[in-house]
Amino acid sequence: MTHHDGAADAGSAEPLFVVQRYPSQHLVARGIGILFMGGAVVLAASEIIERDPLAYIGITVWLTTLGGLGAIIFFYALSLGRARILVFDDHLVVRSGRRRARTVPASDIVELAALMSGRIRGRDARGRTLFETMSVYQGFPEFTSWLQEKAPRAWAEMTG
Repeated sequence: MTHHDGAADAGSAEPLFVVQRYPSQHLVARGIGILFMGGAVVLAASEIIERDPLAYIGITVWLTTLGGLGAIIFFYALSLGRARILVFDDHLVVRSGRRRARTVPASDIVELAALMSGRIRGRDARGRTLFETMSVYQGFPEFTSWLQEKAPRAWAEMTG
């Protein structure tokens, strides 16, 4: 398994297909995060305008709770938007969230597990997780066909 930033694969060959979330799944979460942060700023500003002697408590509460929650949601959604699996003929390039992309040869996939919510997880011989994806992602049907062809033993053990 090789680690890289994914730039090498961009110029060398086009993937057969990409497995990733639909953009709406993370764009909506980003919007919600921005709304929370904006709401926190408006509420903190209203505390300043009131000129209450204890306004700094309200400002602190709004910015740390609502603003903090909005920031967490926003940055988590950014991470979700980066996650994808580029599928090539004999390998995958897997990027999960904020981690660097890594190349996974098809021969490294020795175990597949069907998890709850229509998820599939692939592991190597040492039990390390190579990828995890869900049935609601773009490219999932093509990916299951690819797994059946490239990791037939693991696929048969998972389905059989």
